[in-house]
Amino acid sequence: MSENNVVQLFRTVRVSRASEDIVQQIRSNIFAGKLAPGDRLPSEKELAEQFGLSRVTVRDALRVLESQGLITIKVGAGGGAFVANPSARPVSAMLTDMLRLQGLSTKELVEARLIIETSIVTLAAERATAEDLDAMQQAIAAARAGRATGDPNFTRHSVDFHAALARAAKNQVLLFTVNSLRTPFYDTLEKLLPDDGMAQRAIEDHQKLLDAVVAHDAAQAAQVMREHLMYFEKRVEKIAT
Repeated sequence: MSENNVVQLFRTVRVSRASEDIVQQIRSNIFAGKLAPGDRLPSEKELAEQFGLSRVTVRDALRVLESQGLITIKVGAGGGAFVANPSARPVSAMLTDMLRLQGLSTKELVEARLIIETSIVTLAAERATAEDLDAMQQAIAAARAGRATGDPNFTRHSVDFHAALARAAKNQVLLFTVNSLRTPFYDTLEKLLPDDGMAQRAIEDHQKLLDAVVAHDAAQAAQVMREHLMYFEKRVEKIAT
């Protein structure tokens, strides 16, 4: 949709809830498909005229929308506010912050991941594409190479593997959820590492998971995932005591 076709999408709002109403109107137009990813919003001046408000109020609303991941704001020539492409990051970041503020235990995180990631790996065994399998294989290869050179920071390779596995499930809700749970879980691991035994076990388990997904063996994949997460829970508890 061109900028010229967008100009009549908005109506004037009550000053008492001005910024909130601006946010809601723009959100509604995005969700209704009247504004598509990549569309440029009218300028601040034009929006202020349409809403009947000051540019400062419009700017505040645009910042809220940017923080929600719904728009991106570019500066300079050709800049402005653009409808953002869909992304899991704002949702995952918000949920991660909530989990951290609640002070969840490693046990609670493992329990949640057991429920979610066994479902993910089951779906991945049915839905994984060649691209998904290649991404998982690359993560395992990178972990092996890092361990061979003595690099203690293997956690990032584990994150890459589980992220590829989650994408292979082809379910955005599960992907958002597992990403938010994984961040505080790996924050805990980073404080306890390096541990070569855990690194080796991770590589072995990831290879077993990949093999089960390649074989479309959902039951085996789910069993390996359960054993994988329970092992790490026990190691983390042992090291932490």
